[in-house]
Amino acid sequence: MEYYRAFATMGITPDLYIKKYAIPLVGIGLLFPILITLILGDLTPPPVKTVLYLIPVALTLLIVMYPITFLESRKRQIDDSIHYYVTELGVLSTARMSRKDLMGKVSENEAYGFLAEETAKIHMLMDKWNLSFARACQFIAQRTPSWLFADFLGRFAHAVQAGEDVETFLRSEQKVVMNDFDTMYRDALHSIDMITELFVSLMMSLIFIVSFAIILPVIIGMDSTLLMLGSLLIFAVSEVALVYFAKLRVPKDRIWHTLDIETRADRAIKRTFPISIIACGVVGVVVFVAGIFPTNVMIAMMITPLIITGRVASREEEKIKRKDDNFAAFIRSLGATAGARGGMVNESLRELTEHDFGPLSEEIRALYKRLATRVNKVRSWEYFAAGTGSNLIERFGTIFAEGTHIGGKPEVIGEIIGDNFMHITSLRKLRYSSSRSLVGTLYGLTAGIAFTLFLSVVIMDMLTRVFTSAEIPAGMDIGLSLDVAESINMEMINLFVILMMLIHAALSSILIRIVDGGHIFNTYTHFVGLTWTSVICAEMTVRLVTPMISAGGGWG
Repeated sequence: MEYYRAFATMGITPDLYIKKYAIPLVGIGLLFPILITLILGDLTPPPVKTVLYLIPVALTLLIVMYPITFLESRKRQIDDSIHYYVTELGVLSTARMSRKDLMGKVSENEAYGFLAEETAKIHMLMDKWNLSFARACQFIAQRTPSWLFADFLGRFAHAVQAGEDVETFLRSEQKVVMNDFDTMYRDALHSIDMITELFVSLMMSLIFIVSFAIILPVIIGMDSTLLMLGSLLIFAVSEVALVYFAKLRVPKDRIWHTLDIETRADRAIKRTFPISIIACGVVGVVVFVAGIFPTNVMIAMMITPLIITGRVASREEEKIKRKDDNFAAFIRSLGATAGARGGMVNESLRELTEHDFGPLSEEIRALYKRLATRVNKVRSWEYFAAGTGSNLIERFGTIFAEGTHIGGKPEVIGEIIGDNFMHITSLRKLRYSSSRSLVGTLYGLTAGIAFTLFLSVVIMDMLTRVFTSAEIPAGMDIGLSLDVAESINMEMINLFVILMMLIHAALSSILIRIVDGGHIFNTYTHFVGLTWTSVICAEMTVRLVTPMISAGGGWG
């Protein structure tokens, strides 16, 4: 059944998929290793042969998994937008549009992505193939990748067949779909806790591997650079994979607007970014020329100016959240006032400019001035949304503008949007809470990683110095590789560990950004904070543990 929906979503039959993609890829996968082996013959190293033989297996897995992966990506696109979609349907239905026009209007909204394409199919089945609305909905419901959307279409088709009024049905569906969305969103938030536990477990395993790789050269005589390089790759790839997994699991719920309008917040961030980069360069030159600090401290000092841009982005983000908290009250008041005035939105808005809606008040007054010019109503609401910086206000504000523009009932529109907006903001607050818990865990984990890795470096440095200065009688075997101990470059090992900590700080800050849905520049704040956390723990470990080991063990 999953593959049936997958091929329907891809718009291709199974036979065509096998002929066009599966057979050619499998053929290439089988021929390529054979040709390489024939050309190189015995010159092919065994590890390369193993990789070559794995190519057909990898391509076969790709062929089998791609339809399901494609299905899941489209399913997520639909599920991430279903709450906006149902809200817009409910709003537009108050204008008494026909069912076909309703589907056609919603399908024009590119922000819905694949959901707009599915809706366009319903409209096409009605317009070109003369199917009834109920039959078109049932046809798409059997093929859409999202069960949430399929259930909604099934209920919609049944309601129309039963003769229920479309506006009445869509108003009742607001709670049904929002409850389904609530369940899906909360399940996704629970995955954040799972990701946190997974991240901690993974880091514990990687710390053991890296610590072992630091000390291993003295024990078995392997090349320390090769071991550290391998450990670095394992460390980086594992963290990248986990961050990517988090991106797939966490709800896609942006905080910032997506409009092509530059706002004061955008300009503030753009102004500070080059300043931060220049400051990083200046600080880097000064500290490296001075050369009075350890390498890890110099690197941390060099990247510290990035926090300027990070703090500006964080400050603007907090303003957006406060404006989101006031929007539901504003849109309810506007809808109720406009409804009482016979749908006169502009006059109602003028009255509301005298009321206090917190940080939203200034943007409301600017919105009234734009609407008073009567140039472009929808564009005026877009500038209002851009001024707030909020993606939620952008989506719901545009829906309100479109609904009232085509003659919808303002009081009903305000109530629908206000209820759904408050529902989403309450879910977002749960997300912010999960994000704060993750931040605390990552900072503590970073401190633990830094302590463990640099403790291993201290022990390795001590062992290297001891075995380098030790005089071992000729022919005596102590079970350790003294020749390798003498050739170990501790500066290189130290740089590898510092690079690991920087990679960890960068990927952890990206993970925080994915979980809270904030601005990409907001990662700089945590990147700098996590880097300094690791540097401080590293320096404390080196300065406190080195004298203890040297004095306690009597090595010196």
